[in-house]
Amino acid sequence: MIDRVSVHSGRAKVARRKRVAVHIEELEARDSFEAQTPGQQRWLLTTCIAGIAGSLIVGSALLGIFGQNAATTGAYASVQPTDLKSSGTLKSDMGGDILKQLTLAPMKAISVAYRPDAETDPEVIPKRSLYGDNLYPEISATSLPYGDGKTVVIDGEFDVTNIDSQNITTITKTPPPEPVDEAIVLGPSRSLTDEITDRGVTKEAAQALVQALNTVFPAAQMAPGTRFEITLDKQQDFYGRDAIFPVQLTFKPGPQETIIVEADEDGTFTARVDGEKEGTLSRYAQVDHFRTKARVGSSLYGTAKDNKVPGYIISELTRVFAYDVDFQRQVKANDSFEVFYGNPLTGSSTKRKVLHYAQLTLGGKTKTLFRYTTKDGVTDYYDENGVSATKSLLRTPVSGARLTSGFGMRRHPLLGYSKMHTGVDFGVPAGTPIKAAGSGVIESAGSQGAYGIAVKIKHTGKYETLYAHMSRLATGIRPGVKVNQGQTIGYVGSTGRSTGPHLHYEVRADDRPVNPTRVKLAGARKLAGKELANFKDLKSRVLAMMQTAPSATQVAEVQQ
Repeated sequence: MIDRVSVHSGRAKVARRKRVAVHIEELEARDSFEAQTPGQQRWLLTTCIAGIAGSLIVGSALLGIFGQNAATTGAYASVQPTDLKSSGTLKSDMGGDILKQLTLAPMKAISVAYRPDAETDPEVIPKRSLYGDNLYPEISATSLPYGDGKTVVIDGEFDVTNIDSQNITTITKTPPPEPVDEAIVLGPSRSLTDEITDRGVTKEAAQALVQALNTVFPAAQMAPGTRFEITLDKQQDFYGRDAIFPVQLTFKPGPQETIIVEADEDGTFTARVDGEKEGTLSRYAQVDHFRTKARVGSSLYGTAKDNKVPGYIISELTRVFAYDVDFQRQVKANDSFEVFYGNPLTGSSTKRKVLHYAQLTLGGKTKTLFRYTTKDGVTDYYDENGVSATKSLLRTPVSGARLTSGFGMRRHPLLGYSKMHTGVDFGVPAGTPIKAAGSGVIESAGSQGAYGIAVKIKHTGKYETLYAHMSRLATGIRPGVKVNQGQTIGYVGSTGRSTGPHLHYEVRADDRPVNPTRVKLAGARKLAGKELANFKDLKSRVLAMMQTAPSATQVAEVQQ
């Protein structure tokens, strides 16, 4: 028996089965088929027919069972006996007809008709919709075995399976501890860094906090007994370990001011005076050293004055670089300078300030000098390797000068014809001090014809220098007197054959004029051994002090 399913109007129907007689016509034997006996031939055909019939029966049954769920429409499944007729013709691979006709007789029904009615039968579950809000079948309370359409409360006891507590690991998650506020009182012979590290803070974090504080108030000026309020927080370091970190520090340097040091999310400290703009220096800070860094504008001297650098510090800056730098021709706009000056680092004098550090960047090349006093009491400026900046001769014996005439042949402004100019002219205001380019002995001093009032100095070795057109000589300058490099020997004027105030400066080697701007001069002292080690220590100290020193401009703004 076989079942065949047909679908009409969205409802699945199963055709009735009829038993039909199977007529098998023997075929003419061919090839290997002829070699078989009639009994074997009938057995083979019977087996094939039974296999085909079984496949159709099983397929029809599965379609009847699962057809309801497979349908995408809202049909109800029903199974009922129907007439089923099926016939077919099979052909062999050899081209002959194996079965000319296959007739299946009506068979007994294998299913009972069933058609549920959703409107009359309360037990029918409503069809589900694939497009509504509820994607699952709805069940009414009356369908539940204990329901009467009302809410039911179950009152009963439930047994819990015993659990072996030894196999359970309990993880307790606790919130991180809150930050802690503490008070610090600076003790005698104690630094703020020491006090902070005593509370479990790393030395690196404590030093970073104090360094930030120094930008508004030098920690070195904090007296014993100063009180601080610090907030400590427990955080995780880079390796995931707990570490104590200072997130804020406050203190009052005076009755009208509060200083706050805070750490951001990255652990970087910034200090400020409460209520003031960033970078404002504390009004109670006693500043002994200053640092100024600026880009040259119209002139080095004018830019330095605009940044509140004292005039005598500017003069010292030009003097120490005068051996290597022609300030009139080499210093250009957008070059830069930096100075660090203040009370001497040795001795007890606090009434004068000295230049501790000077740096010039000219045309992208940087020159740096440090002030250092040797054990024999000689103070000089040295480069980073301990080589003295002092040369045998200065390139510029006057400060703030501009080169008005170079060395070589030129048309004389008074004589009107070309003549060898044996020196260089510096245009400076009348009365500007003229300094000895090097140490030596004065050969002549006074009026010298076209040179006007002039001074000639004999230096060690083959060099001589001449300074002309002075307005007057300095006190004590006369022939035979020894002078030191940088010592004032006279003042700028316009005596002799001159068209205006200026200094005519000559350098002679073996009594022959040479270009002062091109002469290669030998260096002086070079530190070594213990002196070099002491110099390096001082250099490190100066660089560290510079990190916290304010500029004179900042101090002036606070004091206004």
